[in-house]
Amino acid sequence: MRLSTISTRATTRLCIWLAVLTTVALARAEDGAKAGKASTAAKGDSATSADATVSAPIVTQSGQVVLRENLYYYDAFNRRDPFRSLIDGAFNQSDRMDVVNLNVVQLVGIVRGEVDRFALLEDASGYSYILRVGDRVHNGSVVSIGQDDLVARVTNFGQTTTVRLRLVGR
Repeated sequence: MRLSTISTRATTRLCIWLAVLTTVALARAEDGAKAGKASTAAKGDSATSADATVSAPIVTQSGQVVLRENLYYYDAFNRRDPFRSLIDGAFNQSDRMDVVNLNVVQLVGIVRGEVDRFALLEDASGYSYILRVGDRVHNGSVVSIGQDDLVARVTNFGQTTTVRLRLVGR
């Protein structure tokens, strides 16, 4: 047998025993309450303070047993719902074309790593593009990325030309 099967069976048995013990305790409490009322009525005395401190489980009109009152309340004022997803809203898919038109963008940065270089491009609308050597652009591809420029080969109407973009501000 696996450990999870054993613990599941033990938990089930424990729950059954707790239910039986609760039922027995309720039955004894009801019998004790009836016997207490009968003896109090026979004596004509009121209930003592010791009887008032004993708290028996409460049975509601619907038949549910309330063992203790729930006194804890979660104050959610000005707080985020802890069960709401951290990622809200729908993902926005752009209807823009996948390839970059080099005639409408400017080179705003170059990121140099140990192995690769990335060119950061931005168009007039504020959309950003990240290109590496070999990536496609409109009618061509990126040939190289230097210290402060990007070089691409573009073919228009059968004529292949080299387009060089320099970093903005240099």
